[in-house]
Amino acid sequence: MGEATVNIHDFDGLYRKLQEMQHGVIEKVIRNIVEALGETLLNELIEEIGRQDLIDTGTLWNSFTRGDEENVWEWDIDRNAITLEVGSNLSYARYLNDGYTIEKTHFVPGYWNSGGSFIYAPSAKTGFMARPRTFIGRTYFDITVQHFEGGMNELIVQRLEKELGRGAA
Repeated sequence: MGEATVNIHDFDGLYRKLQEMQHGVIEKVIRNIVEALGETLLNELIEEIGRQDLIDTGTLWNSFTRGDEENVWEWDIDRNAITLEVGSNLSYARYLNDGYTIEKTHFVPGYWNSGGSFIYAPSAKTGFMARPRTFIGRTYFDITVQHFEGGMNELIVQRLEKELGRGAA
């Protein structure tokens, strides 16, 4: 009777390929979950800005909208971690959150519109003198992150169930 032989190396290659495919699927599921968390956090930031009735012409809100030129949406993926950094590149987003102090009197160019709001315009000949004073931070970012962390595990579980449901279909 003839002998049957099996090349174990072929099975090793198949096993590695299946692991690679599995890793790609898992990475995609994790990426989808992290992306959903990022979108949710940005949406909650916009809601908190609205709840605090912070004065905004839309620039601040938009900077927390994915795709806006001032929005931060940066992936960092390596062997050990998938990280998504979200936020705003507007300097005054930080000032509103952390507070700030005007150290010296200085001229702020701009004008007042018909609704009584001041519009900053760098080339304007009109404006006002800003006097030294301190503004207390509204901590809208900190408040949002604190609330977000409280429900993050539930959101992760919901998204994981949704992603696993996609894989089964």
